Amino acid sequence: MLLRSCRLNVPMRIVLLASLFTACSNEQMAEHPPATANGRTIRCAVVGGLADTGLWQELGEQFTATSGHRVEIAARGPKHIVVPELRRGHAHLLAVHACDAVINAVADGQAVDPQPWARNDFVIVGPPDDPAEIQNLEDASEALRRIIASRSKLLVHASHGAMEVLHDLLESAQLQLDAEHTLVRLEDRHRQMLMVAGKEGAYTIVGRIPFLSGKLPKQDLAIMVQGDPRLRRPYVVVVANDQSLDPQDLAAARQFASYLRSPAAQEFIAEYGHGRYDDRPLFFPVVVE
Repeated sequence: MLLRSCRLNVPMRIVLLASLFTACSNEQMAEHPPATANGRTIRCAVVGGLADTGLWQELGEQFTATSGHRVEIAARGPKHIVVPELRRGHAHLLAVHACDAVINAVADGQAVDPQPWARNDFVIVGPPDDPAEIQNLEDASEALRRIIASRSKLLVHASHGAMEVLHDLLESAQLQLDAEHTLVRLEDRHRQMLMVAGKEGAYTIVGRIPFLSGKLPKQDLAIMVQGDPRLRRPYVVVVANDQSLDPQDLAAARQFASYLRSPAAQEFIAEYGHGRYDDRPLFFPVVVE
């Protein structure tokens, strides 16, 4: 049927404008599901890996569907980027690895109720010729014992909590590093650490997700050891404690923090990303009593 005139009555104009608005908004609405009439918008500061993998967005969409509150990523990146965003009052909620920076925010009264809600994991990588013969071991402490005993090079670095994981493994097995064959870099730059390890033919500890995803250059290094629960590191969530923020927004943030530890969220986390890079999930749940 052809229209004989370009002039439309008012109701028809409204219908067409609504259709155009809906079409142009589909992509944005898919990324940020709208809140209900009574819903709030929760601004979140999130460490990069949670957003890069899509886990945070999917958990946010599930929470929106059940609560009506919208979850928005206000800041993403390493801890030195996202923790200050909460301190400045730019975020209602913060999700990062357990670290001094977030505990100090709680100690300073700027955040409350730190709760672990998920874990990611590290792997031990090394040169393909594997001089310490540790490939396919599942006991990370035994792998370190062999690296030390074989006088192979080991790179120790501060990137993304790798040093804390290494310290716990050494302490639990009562091992001491061989100073002559240990390379120490205190910089917090994961990419540069892998470049050094590759050049030196050294073993080191690195996050499994960025290594497998290609976010970090592999530098001819290969995964040698993975799967030991002691290689896992927890994420914590805290809610802002800021009187300048709307109390209803903070109440919604507390609801979301609780949701992350709910059985439904924990079951989702346990299977999320399974098979994307290997036969393991990308994240691991926590024990919630």
